Amino acid sequence: MMLCGGHRWTNGALLVLCVALPFRCLIAQASRDSARADSAARRLKAVEVTDTRAVATPGGTSAVVIKTENLRSSPAPLLEEALRESPFVHVRQNSRGEMELSIRGSDSRQAAVLMDGVPITLGWDHRTDPSLVPLTGAQNLVIVRGLSSLLNGPNTLGGSIEVSHDDAFGRLGAGRVWGGVGVDETGAYVASLGGGRQIGKVSGGELSLRGGVGRRSRDGFALASGAPDATAVRGLRTNSDLSEADAFVGLRWRGTAGASLGLMATGFNAERGVPPEEHLTTPRLWRYPYNSRAIVSVSGGTGTFRTPVGWGSLDIGAGYNTGRLKVETYTDRTYATVASAELGDERTMTGRALFSHSLPRDARFKAAATMADINYAESLPSTSRADYQQRLVSGGAEVEVPLAGSTMLAGGLVFDRANNPKTGGRVPQAPLSDFGWRAGLTHDLSPEYRVHLSASQRSRFPALRELYSGALDRFLPNPDLKPETLLGLETGVTMDRSFGPVRDARFQLNAFHHNLDNGVVRLTLPAPDRRFFRVNRDRIATSGAEMLAGFALGADRERSMTVTGDALVQRIRIFDITSSGQPARHAENNPEARGMIELGVPLPNAVRGFANARFTGTQYCLNADTGAEMTLSAKTESNAALERSFVVSRSRSVRSIRALIALDNATNLAIFDQCGLAQPGRTVRMMLSFR
Repeated sequence: MMLCGGHRWTNGALLVLCVALPFRCLIAQASRDSARADSAARRLKAVEVTDTRAVATPGGTSAVVIKTENLRSSPAPLLEEALRESPFVHVRQNSRGEMELSIRGSDSRQAAVLMDGVPITLGWDHRTDPSLVPLTGAQNLVIVRGLSSLLNGPNTLGGSIEVSHDDAFGRLGAGRVWGGVGVDETGAYVASLGGGRQIGKVSGGELSLRGGVGRRSRDGFALASGAPDATAVRGLRTNSDLSEADAFVGLRWRGTAGASLGLMATGFNAERGVPPEEHLTTPRLWRYPYNSRAIVSVSGGTGTFRTPVGWGSLDIGAGYNTGRLKVETYTDRTYATVASAELGDERTMTGRALFSHSLPRDARFKAAATMADINYAESLPSTSRADYQQRLVSGGAEVEVPLAGSTMLAGGLVFDRANNPKTGGRVPQAPLSDFGWRAGLTHDLSPEYRVHLSASQRSRFPALRELYSGALDRFLPNPDLKPETLLGLETGVTMDRSFGPVRDARFQLNAFHHNLDNGVVRLTLPAPDRRFFRVNRDRIATSGAEMLAGFALGADRERSMTVTGDALVQRIRIFDITSSGQPARHAENNPEARGMIELGVPLPNAVRGFANARFTGTQYCLNADTGAEMTLSAKTESNAALERSFVVSRSRSVRSIRALIALDNATNLAIFDQCGLAQPGRTVRMMLSFR
């Protein structure tokens, strides 16, 4: 959502802007038809539909691939905004002001987030805050549910989300320019500008350069009707402001036979507030005066080369991920007097090598080695600086073997290891290691129908923060935490065809079961301590089904009516492994039913309109004051928009202009991410972008 600024618009100004701009609708789940070879990419593009077929999936897992240029949330969205538009990913704000991710009932530390191959979830906390990760200049967002490969590095269990800039380099030609601006009724804004071009020929290959900047600001987001907040000002949620700037630059050389070299650097700096939890008597009263991050990745590939026994390829990449933050805690809700502060300085270096080689009968062998060196310096009041270090190593191999007909079998093994050389003066943890495995099978019943199934098991090692952090004395550290181990099973069917007046019908149905052992949970110590304490206490069993569907109705692609939808139904049962005979508990902050349905219709003057409804089922959370379970009732959010695109030229630097006006949360419902933390209320947004 595009937020920030000073004043609210008048109704008259809104009316003028609504009449002045024409619009056309695109569907958010636009995608390409070429995810990684070990995932099943589904394409749901409702207006400019291109013919596609089911992708062969030796990994036996499922994925959604989204083009960021077609997202409606912003002309330069943050990762959080993009994921809230996406199916099957649950995004919620926590009490630290961070956004957490969940896929198939997983914890936010069990899903990997990668940017151009750099795993930005490997760090002090083994997760990343998507509300601060910019997508300025990114082309694709690949969401994989389940364990699609063992070769993506350590601590990847329940899914992966990959942000990619690479695909854009092949379309630059003599030069391309893109950008946009968005505003909303609170006076918030976002703006971005970028460009790129092919520089010339070097060593028989093409050298291309891309770069861009983004800026977003808000005084706060709109407070929904019925959401408690005694200190809200001008209808804005207390302490929900944000000021963020980001930039990226990329250099890519593409040679013959797939050889390549690349350099990508991106970074951001943000200042923001943390909305207080309204259900607690003593919520966190925090602000981040600064929260910055820089990511640099270097990659190279040989392309395909001949060996004495077949054909092979080698890809090598390295990444440097560094971030700094300051957390201030305040005495009261005026946020005038600082009571305490915490400084964090994180540096993570990663390296990865992937080798692939052909085998007889069209089979293929792949092997990868990944290492990560994580360093974190923590500074707390009245204490000396504490240094922490964690080293993660992962090595694995996979084989893909074609069977009779259109069937592909895949399987592999991986060995993961973690040790903590520096523990901030606390008791060190002994090195941990474990093996993991996976197997997958796909079968094309026809060019239009495919079935797949997979099974996998892997462990996640505790993060430095889980083991040693005191979090401004709100946690008692526990260096004895053990790894979490996830067993995942999945099966599904995909359809991709047209029939009668229904064009480009896509349908995917998946069933899954996850079993997590030694789940890390947060307990509250008894009075008078009342601090939090993490322990391995739970076995979490999650079973469910996912459905993704879409089609266009009508022969004229530009004037088609479109329908898309997704649904997730899951049952999450939590068992206390330390106490036999205890009944299963509800999952905290993880609804067991979610879904969306959207209708797109053609309107006069090349305008398209759409309306959608997003359902969030009943969810539960624990009150830290009382220890009692609280229930959040199911809610359905309604959204609408009008959009129009204009073709400028087929050959110039700017080829099209897109204009959109949207109404978010039309009924102004108080929909909660977790107890005491409501999502934004009704908001009118506008955006204009070009590319």
